[in-house]
Formats: sequence, C-alpha cells, structure tokens
Amino acid sequence: MKKVTFSYQPPITGDFNIYLVGDFNDWNGRSHVLIEDSGIYKTTIELNPGKYKYYFLMNDKKVLDPASDTIYTGKGKVSIIEVESETEYLYLVPIKIEDNTRFEEISIVGDFNEWKPNSNRFYQTDNNLRTCLFLSKGQYQYKYLAKDDKWYNQEEIQSSKVKKSHDNKSPNSLIVTNLEDYQVINLALIKSYDTNNVVFKDEIIRIYRYSQEQFEFKVVLPKWNNLALTLQLNEKSYDMNFIASNKYLTTYNQLINIIDINMIYSLSLTIKTDDTILYANIRNISNNKHIQSVFSPNTLKIFSIDTSLNNRIIYQIMPDRFANGDPSINPDFQEDYYQGTKQEPSLGSLKKNQEYYHLLEWQNIDILTRNPYSNDKEPDWFAFYGGDLLGVKAKIPYLKELGITLIYLNPIFTAKSPHRYDTIDFRQVDPHLGTNQVFGDLVFELHKNGIKVIIDIALNHCGIDFFAFKDCIDNGKKSKYWSWFDWYQWPLPQKIDEKFNAEDYYQCWWGIKDLPEFNYDLARSPKEENKITDIRQAQVNVKLVNYLLEAMRTWVVDYDIDGFRLDVPEEVPFWFWKTFRDILKGIKSDIYLVGEIWNNPKVWLQGNYFDGIMNYHFFKDPVVEYFFKATMSLTTFINEISSGLMELPWQVLKNQMNLLASHDTIRLRRLAKDNLDKLKVALIFQFTYIGIPHIYYGDEVFLDGNKDPDNRRPFPWDYAQDKTRIELFDFYKSLIKLRKDHNLLSEGYIQFIEHEELLIYKRWSIKNESELIVIINRNDTQLDISDFINEYPKVLLRKNKTNNIQSQGYYIGMK
Repeated sequence: MKKVTFSYQPPITGDFNIYLVGDFNDWNGRSHVLIEDSGIYKTTIELNPGKYKYYFLMNDKKVLDPASDTIYTGKGKVSIIEVESETEYLYLVPIKIEDNTRFEEISIVGDFNEWKPNSNRFYQTDNNLRTCLFLSKGQYQYKYLAKDDKWYNQEEIQSSKVKKSHDNKSPNSLIVTNLEDYQVINLALIKSYDTNNVVFKDEIIRIYRYSQEQFEFKVVLPKWNNLALTLQLNEKSYDMNFIASNKYLTTYNQLINIIDINMIYSLSLTIKTDDTILYANIRNISNNKHIQSVFSPNTLKIFSIDTSLNNRIIYQIMPDRFANGDPSINPDFQEDYYQGTKQEPSLGSLKKNQEYYHLLEWQNIDILTRNPYSNDKEPDWFAFYGGDLLGVKAKIPYLKELGITLIYLNPIFTAKSPHRYDTIDFRQVDPHLGTNQVFGDLVFELHKNGIKVIIDIALNHCGIDFFAFKDCIDNGKKSKYWSWFDWYQWPLPQKIDEKFNAEDYYQCWWGIKDLPEFNYDLARSPKEENKITDIRQAQVNVKLVNYLLEAMRTWVVDYDIDGFRLDVPEEVPFWFWKTFRDILKGIKSDIYLVGEIWNNPKVWLQGNYFDGIMNYHFFKDPVVEYFFKATMSLTTFINEISSGLMELPWQVLKNQMNLLASHDTIRLRRLAKDNLDKLKVALIFQFTYIGIPHIYYGDEVFLDGNKDPDNRRPFPWDYAQDKTRIELFDFYKSLIKLRKDHNLLSEGYIQFIEHEELLIYKRWSIKNESELIVIINRNDTQLDISDFINEYPKVLLRKNKTNNIQSQGYYIGMK
C-alpha cells in the first residue's frame, strides 16, 4: 500500500469541517476528516495501487478537488486519483564491440528480438561498434550474428582471437537488467517501445516562439547521468543548456534565432551518455541516426511576452489598508447600497446575512479576528480603514527606497466591501479611493519613477449592486440583462434574513450572496461553460462579453496600466481568456497578464491565456513545506521545485509571480512563528530563484496576521520604532539590491548541487562568465562549507562563521 495525501484549500476563509469521501471508504461522509494547517486542510491514508473516485464534503457541501481530473458517475461528478504501482522501468542496455575492423556487418540477436537477424545492428562510433537495447525488467539470452551467419557469444566476441566461423553451438550469453547497472526510463512516460525505438507520451522536443525570429527549443528527457545533447536544425548544430532535473526527468533548452522563417527545417537530437549515443525526434528516441522531425517556424504563433519583467520586484497593495492620503474621502456610507447597514448593532447581535459597515481607527486590528458585534465569533468583514490612492502616491518614496519596480493593486473599482471584489462599476474608481483622474495621475507618477502598475479584477462575478444585477432585481425576467446571470428561482424573498440561501435563487461565487456570477455561455451550466476552449463551440453571451472587454480595454488605453491580475480565472471560460489576451496584446504587446492559479498552471502558460500565474503550486507550496514547516525533505523539495522548471517554457518561467504570502494566505510572520532567521533563509531562496519576487505589503516590516481578514491589517507606518521591523526591512532592501546588481539572478540558469543537509545551487548566465552560488542551512547544526567558499570567494551575502555555516545561515558568493 502507498500513503496518499489529499489536500484542499477553501477559496474563502472560515472554520470548516471537511471530510474525504470516496469509493475507498464506501462513500462514508465521516470516516476521514481533513485537518487544517495554515489554511490548507489535509489527510493522509493508505491505498493499494489503482484508480479511485472521491470528493470532499465541506460543511455538508460536496466540493471537487481542483487538483484532479473529474468524471461522471452515479454519485454525480467526482474527482479521480490513480495510485501507481511500484515504479517499472525500461532499461537502456548499451553494447560495445571494440576493434571494429574485425566485422563488416554485425548485430545482436536474442529472445528479446525473437532471434531475428539485423533487428539490432551495430553502428560505428569513436573506433568502436555500438548499439543500445531498450529492455524491460528480466533476463535475456543473446549472441552476436555477423555477416555470412557467423555466431559469437560474449566471451568469444571479446577475445582477440576470433575464429573464422561459428555454427551457433556455443553457449548463449545472458543480460540481467537491474537499476544498479543501467540507465532507465520510467514506463509511465512511454507510449510504446521495441528494442530499437521508444515512443513517448509527451513531446521530447518542445518549441516555443517568442518573436518573429526567436524560438526556444526545450528538451525533456528521462533523468540520465552525464548527458551531452546536440540539436540539429538542418545543417546547423546547437549544444543544449541544462535547466533542471527531478526524480524522473531532465530538461535542457536553447534559444535560437531563425532568420528564414519561411523554410522547412529538419529537426533531430543527438544524445550522448558515458556509454552510448542515441538519436531523437519530437517524440521518439532511437538507435537510428537518421530519425528526424519536420519543423516549419512560421506555423507557430508568437508567444507575446515582456521578457524584461523578470528584472522587476512586485509589491502587492490592498488600497484600503496601505496608506490614507486624503481623509476627506474616507467612507461615510452615504451611498444607497449601504442603506440598512449603517446602524450600529448591539454587541453579539449580528446574524448571518446581516451587515454593519463602519470606519475604524488605523490601529484598531483586534476586530479583524473577533467581531464583537457578531453572534457566531466571526471576524469583521465590513470594516474600512480609509486607505486610498493618494496614500499610495504619497508612499512612492518608500517604494523606491525598498526597490519596488512593479505594484499590484487589489481591486480599485467602485464596490461595497473593503476588499472590493464585489464590483459595482468596472469603469469607475471607487470614490473612497479617489477618482479616475487621481488613478491616472498615480499611474503617471509611478511610471515616472520606474514602477509599473497592474490591477486586480474579478471577471467571474460582480457585486449585487452592479447595474445589470440591480436591473434584474427591479424588472425581473423583463430586464434586458436577465441573461447575464444564472437564475434558479424568482422572485427573491421580500426579506433577506439569516435563513436566506442565495444559491437557491441565483448562481453566486461559493454561495456568497453579494457575488453573483456572470453567465458567459447561454447554452451551458456555470460549471460546464468554463472548460470550453473554442469560442465557436460556445453560445456566447455577446453583450456581456463586449461590456467586460471594453471596460478592461479602457484601463489600458486611457490610463496606460501595465497589466491585470485575474481573480479566480478557472471559473471563467477558457475561450474568454484567449479573446481577452488577443485584444489586450493587440493594444499593448508587453502587457502582463497574470492569473490566480493554485494548481499546476501548465495549461494556462502555453501562449494562449496568461504570461504568468501567482506561483502557488511550483513555488509557494514547496517553499512553505520545506522552510517554514520543515515537513518536506531536501530531496523532495528540489524535486518539487525542479518540476516547475521543467513544465514551463523558459521565458515564461522567468515571469512567474513567486509569492510567499498574499491577501488569501496567512502572513509570513505567522508562518515563521516570529522567527526572523527562519524567515530570512526563505527570503534568500525567493530572491535568488527563477521568477519575479513578490512582496505582500507589510511583510517587509514583519506585519503579523492570520487568515483573512486578519492578514489584511493596516500598514504599520510606525515600523521605524521597532528594531526587528527595521532589521527585516533592511534585509529586504539588501536582497532586492543583490538581485538588481546581478543580472544572472533574473536571467540566468540554475543547477542544484547534491548535498545531504544543505540546499546548494548555482546561478549562471550564458551572457556572463561569472557564476554565483547560494548555500542555505535550514537545519539546527553548523556545517563546514570551506570547499565552496574557496571556489566562490567573492562574498555577496553571508551568515556564517569562518568556514562554517550556522543554523538558519546562508552564504552567497561568486567566482
């Protein structure tokens, strides 16, 4: 049996009872409870190899696992997981005959190829005859068959005195495949094979186009030792650059400029290991040196992406909680949509679906964890603090001092809530943040100071006071916007009380009454419409789509923003994001489109949808497990991190938003449990790894916070009075300066160096002969690193004593 961990992170904050329900526990809704840890719920069970069906039961509501595939069964739609049996391999068995002058033609025959002559012929290389057999686990008898039916066993072929002829009466030789002797391929990677040729399920050679002439050729191979790869493109050869390897795979790449893009090219790969040479095309590895694929450059669509973004530092700001620049526009709750929500309730009387919007003093944070007005110990979701856009503008000197070059603003549109994901008007800045003109001036000032701006938008849903939804409420089915939403019952009840369940009446995000979802496809249910990739297969809600696209276009054209962060994009149809990308890239080719994707993002980052994602799956999750929780081994951490490097195109890798905390997760200080040293080593990795470092406002000054909304505390502008806060702020500055001073940290390759206890990796750039090493000690012991210090003597950043690296220590050096 194998231990299998199931995990689920609710998209909203709260206290949940979550159970694992599946065919492995007879669909028992209470047998396996998930335990919460930092907002993620997990359970580990033992399962035999096989395929299983399951779902989660969250507060008695069925939810599917977003990290897994789904199928329809008698239980409705369920998630599926396949538990693999013990790993099986295909073995590469190299065969070499020294002194090739003795044989004009020779092949190896045996029970693996039914003793057929010429099935596995030898080829000449470096004054030897060589071939390679692809064999599964087992024992195999064989001999060598030369021209004119001359037979030799292994002992005879190695003898310098080979007889003139043999009649095949000598004993057969034996091959026994095992992991210790041969390089291997995981059989799970293979579609089919014979002793000469392997066909892979996925492409071995992957090609991406970044401009009219620049192409990336990326090679993904089984993890073999001492590889040397050469790509042949017509008559030209290119050595491949190592990117990463994990438990099963190794990845290489090369960026090539192709001048004549209208030609047809032959494409092949030569693979050299210590003891054999193999050849490959896009999906095959073979002994055949003439194997190739055909490549037509002009058939590939250009993946328009801003390759300069990886030099930037992202700073995420929640406007209401950052800085108050104009107290005169503080929320006063005079708008119509606050009617009935302004009267202060008595303590402990606030019930479900009852709201009390109010303005708090900047220092009043206790209410974010325990709302005294609530009768069920909920935090306060309705508290404003008065931060605004002029506050952001006033703090530009602070952002420059820190070294920020890109800010990501959480929603700025007119909305009822302090988080502003419940949009009322997609074309207007919320009046309590400023005006559209104030926002335009802010963008201008940020650009003047070398800082780009992206804004957050939720296009899955709006607020209940959005004009179209209000018109539906007022006019019912007669509303011209009725089709913009999915309705289940009508009319709504006269009184919205604690018994009101919005999902009984209209589709809303996670059952939250204030967030009605848009209806993009008139022919499909909300869940089914999202997976459609081809717009021609959708019955498009044209007026809705045009309204949203035009609104987003306005922010790019009229206000010169540099990109969007897209909220819950998995709950919007794929075809919409393709249209969204094509329109915005046509306006501003270097616009940055980044999606909130929590799971494997590969499908989103192939040139059709986004330039980057909030890198939870391939960065934040393993970093948190390794550095903060210490629940992941060094080997597993490197494998997990390297898997991300292998999944994505090279230029795309460098544009991922590498975050450690956000408005949806607990604060770094809470993760580190107030341990500044533990936090620092995680930050070392963040700022020296491939991708764009992201800072959630306040993390740089040790701002604390638990789950939402406590993780959205006001910025502590009195941070200079606290030595620990100043120490961390200065540490962030030093890391940002380090990254800016050494271009290879944003442009260069990475290679992890094997070590039992220390996380060690090199960074280097083909454009630059210098090389940098990073050594991090997460453990509680001091370890000697004198060999590395001698090789990389130029110290860039360190916390070590002489030649020893301390617990939670680090050394960054160059040669």
